[in-house]
Amino acid sequence: MNTKSQWASIATLLALLISTSSAFAEDPRRQYNEPTRGFFLEHGTLAGQGKVSAELHTGSDDVDAGGGIRLGLQNAELIVNSGVTAYSGNELMLKWGLTETINRNSEQKSAFDVAVIAAISHIDNEDTNGQTTVDQTNLKVGAAATVDVDAATFTLAPSIVYVDGNIKEDTFVTVDVGAYVGVIDTNSGLFSVGAEALFTTEDDIDHSFAIGGRWAYNDRVNLDFVPFVFSEGNRVGLPGIVRLNIGL
Repeated sequence: MNTKSQWASIATLLALLISTSSAFAEDPRRQYNEPTRGFFLEHGTLAGQGKVSAELHTGSDDVDAGGGIRLGLQNAELIVNSGVTAYSGNELMLKWGLTETINRNSEQKSAFDVAVIAAISHIDNEDTNGQTTVDQTNLKVGAAATVDVDAATFTLAPSIVYVDGNIKEDTFVTVDVGAYVGVIDTNSGLFSVGAEALFTTEDDIDHSFAIGGRWAYNDRVNLDFVPFVFSEGNRVGLPGIVRLNIGL
């Protein structure tokens, strides 16, 4: 799929999300405990003190199975090994909330949930002969801002990533954008759809576009399906990349 077709698909879905959200008088997701992330990007929201959830993911093609833990702290959230991308599969991430500080210092309550993000990961692998195959450290600093509009959620998450390894050394900027909307709330949970655009200045890496859905089964279980990921090598499958979040 070429770039024009990718943009057309994303634009069509975003238009659908915005038009559908206006049909809701109240955000139906408030009765659920969805993870504070989209399919790939982190939101500016936090899980809350004492909230703990475990994550599992699997997929098709070159996406391996894995998982992680999300821990709600006081005005922060700690995420351990929960990503599915090259720089987040082995990662320790801290999100620190700024919303309370902004509201405290402002005469008007902020419409956005904002968090700063810092992450680190390191991997040092050797083969059976003791030769190093991968020795790499990744550092990331960024932020995320999330706003709810009726039943829709929009997130902007820019960051700077530093990679230092025996295979690759690079410093690049990423800008992730996501839009999601609850479509139908049933006795079996809330069904929503979303689209994400992941832009990067990383060398030899294309931008990525993802389209998927979330099934918030109840107040503890959330299941994401991402059948469409468009990039240099498109990944289209059914059910596609699957991410499970379970509240403990």
